[in-house]
Amino acid sequence: MKKYLKLLALFIWMGVIFFMSAQNAPESEETSNFVTEIVYWIYAFFVKDPINSFDFIERYAGIIRKLAHFTEFMILGILCVMNAEEFGLKHYELYGTCFAILYAISDEFHQLFVENRYCSFKDVLIDSSGILCGILLYHLYKKKWKKDY
Repeated sequence: MKKYLKLLALFIWMGVIFFMSAQNAPESEETSNFVTEIVYWIYAFFVKDPINSFDFIERYAGIIRKLAHFTEFMILGILCVMNAEEFGLKHYELYGTCFAILYAISDEFHQLFVENRYCSFKDVLIDSSGILCGILLYHLYKKKWKKDY
């Protein structure tokens, strides 16, 4: 049962990524700006004299958008390698990595068919970096904190 819950989590996460990529440019920008505003309010809470929210969004929205790409694919990398291991694949890190990177490529290709969106090799590199970071974190977790590794 546990095996299939992990698989379900992977498919749900892939659906979340697909849904986010299916947003047209204005919807995607609105989502990014919403997340950036949340980050701004966290920033403003800790900084005595913060810049205003409009300047913050102008300055950091692009960076936060790329960090979101990185993070969503880092989670995908963890889920892919976890499932590959759960299903007993011998070189589960390799299979998990390949599957996740192929999904990142297909995600960018999918954006070619979304209004005002485009395919970006740079985004594939950011996504792949997130995937590799996720797999590294999973490997470190298994090595350092899990006794039965």
